[in-house]
Amino acid sequence: MKKFKILFLLFLILTSLLYAQTVKSTGTGFFVSENGVIVTSAHVIEGSSIIKVKIADKEYDARVIEKNVETDLAILKIDYNNTHHFKISDFNAASLGNKIYVLGFPLSNILGSDIRLTDGIISARSGINSNPTFFQISAPVQPGNSGGPILNSNFEVIGVAAAKLNEMATLFSVGVIPQNINFGIKSEYIKPLLKDTPPGSGNVKNLNDAENATVYIICYEIREQTVPGINIINNTGYVVHYLFFSPSSSDTWGSDRLGPGVLRNNEAFNISSALLNVSSNYDIRLVDKDGDSYTKKNVRIYLNQNINFTFSDLDPKPQSPNASNSNSASFRIVNKTGYTIYFAYVSPVTSRSWDEDILGRDVLPNGQTFNVRLPTPLSVRNRYDIRLKDSEGDTYTKSNVLIVPNMTIEFTMRDLD
Repeated sequence: MKKFKILFLLFLILTSLLYAQTVKSTGTGFFVSENGVIVTSAHVIEGSSIIKVKIADKEYDARVIEKNVETDLAILKIDYNNTHHFKISDFNAASLGNKIYVLGFPLSNILGSDIRLTDGIISARSGINSNPTFFQISAPVQPGNSGGPILNSNFEVIGVAAAKLNEMATLFSVGVIPQNINFGIKSEYIKPLLKDTPPGSGNVKNLNDAENATVYIICYEIREQTVPGINIINNTGYVVHYLFFSPSSSDTWGSDRLGPGVLRNNEAFNISSALLNVSSNYDIRLVDKDGDSYTKKNVRIYLNQNINFTFSDLDPKPQSPNASNSNSASFRIVNKTGYTIYFAYVSPVTSRSWDEDILGRDVLPNGQTFNVRLPTPLSVRNRYDIRLKDSEGDTYTKSNVLIVPNMTIEFTMRDLD
């Protein structure tokens, strides 16, 4: 038994060296029953490895009960007996110009984790392009407010804080700077997600109760840490599936060092110094998902070395009359939405679902370009739907796009769904 405990302790120490838990995003949520059921925004928790709810300086593990990306809502559950929870009121009973309040934890990296209150009125009963899921409010909201309760004068929830209109993106799109245009999701979309966990009748009577019923959400992701060794950095523009080392000029490449994983563009992969002979020379080869290879010859290896692969390391292909250049075809997505893009999806128009996020751990800042490689998983001259999702959870979609090699597809604010 003692031996088992020692081995387990060594396992925990090794795991802590290899993996790091970092904060991915923060947001707001609120209790809707007396047994730890919480409503928040779906985009707050998207892509998270671990979700925590912070109450009085203690973090509680949260599990996702239900999620709807279309309405941008999610239901969480923690093992906690909360003293206060909100009543969900009917948004349709509210009127244009009604006073509203928003509670949340905006810009926590700057302002800290104290709860903040803003107020305003209902400015419109719909969202962008008259979207009926949303309504417009004049209460200021910032990143971190997402998922927070929008309250009427009776401290009842009539909506969930969702997003604000990006001033600079709108300036570039229509030539004017919008003034305090913010949106919430109507309360009527909450209850369908609570079918197995019915909401309570509410017991929030004042602002102090409302504070106790509103919670700070912290989303973590687990990343592999680098250990002393050699860092292979992929800046080829493509996802790499294989990594090989060979003693210089021996042409004995051995096994793939990536194993089941892949190395996405702009990512680094660490090779332990124990697996290579330091101060020796190696040939190093990457192979991307299309079978194209990138090789560096006669590289002198030393500790904590960064070896950067770019497109200029692409190995030439033999040319013949029958050679096909379809493997080198690609198309480019240009982000001119005004926002940083966190997710990108490409799906055949015949498909009813989106494929996996092609950005992976990458993001696509405004003004930058991302290369999508053909033909796998795409086929040249087929039609696809393409969707981007930004840091606010808003989506931008182009439908029925005819893909041809080396084309550029530009997304702007006009593509906002």
